[in-house]
Amino acid sequence: MITRMKNSLLGAAKGWRLHPPVSGRSWRPSWLAPDYPLHPEAGLHPHSDEEKAKLFMAADPGSTEIETLNWLHATVCLTKASSLLETGSAMGLGTIALASACRDNGFGKVHSIEIDPGLCEQISLTLKQHGLADYAEMHCMDSRDFLRTTNLVFDFGFFDSLCELRAEEYEICLDRGILRGVAAFHDTSPYRPRSMPQCSPSVHEDYRARLEKLADDARCSGHFENILSRGLFVIFPKQAI
Repeated sequence: MITRMKNSLLGAAKGWRLHPPVSGRSWRPSWLAPDYPLHPEAGLHPHSDEEKAKLFMAADPGSTEIETLNWLHATVCLTKASSLLETGSAMGLGTIALASACRDNGFGKVHSIEIDPGLCEQISLTLKQHGLADYAEMHCMDSRDFLRTTNLVFDFGFFDSLCELRAEEYEICLDRGILRGVAAFHDTSPYRPRSMPQCSPSVHEDYRARLEKLADDARCSGHFENILSRGLFVIFPKQAI
């Protein structure tokens, strides 16, 4: 609570003044430290008009939109997940959002899998600097190898590695029964290939098709999709009675 209040006050006193409001908003989540500047998502990535990217914010080109990260944080606070899975850490802002939720709940840990040793080292240092080291653990290895061998069971999963790997990662979780909660997948907007030449239409369509098929799996109970900005696809588990 003290950390969240400090972030809010520092953000109001420093961050919002240094960095003008995005899309006419001065909103900034309290878990986000003030040293992270916010920029319009539309200025960081190309987008189709349908994605309404001008209404979204991000800290940098390599991080997830703040609105999506705030949803992750709020969902973990709501569901009280104690064991969290993250695949693909990039610069670690998603790890910070999830670890902050564990801190705000008073319990829990994020297990973040990142294959790049340099990023793992940097993220571990960042977590320590933000007082979140007790709420997150980095695993520097291939996500699929980790999921095939781990003895951990997860209450929540955020899949943000290479798009080509995310459906396979979730399939491993389903087959092994190691994810019993919500599974969230980033970069799922159907419009991405239109505005990003490096996004192969066939690869992206396969990614979306595999997720839709998994959502219809008998072990799942459906899905929710947000097609705005870079997109988010959420698969819900079959709840035990």
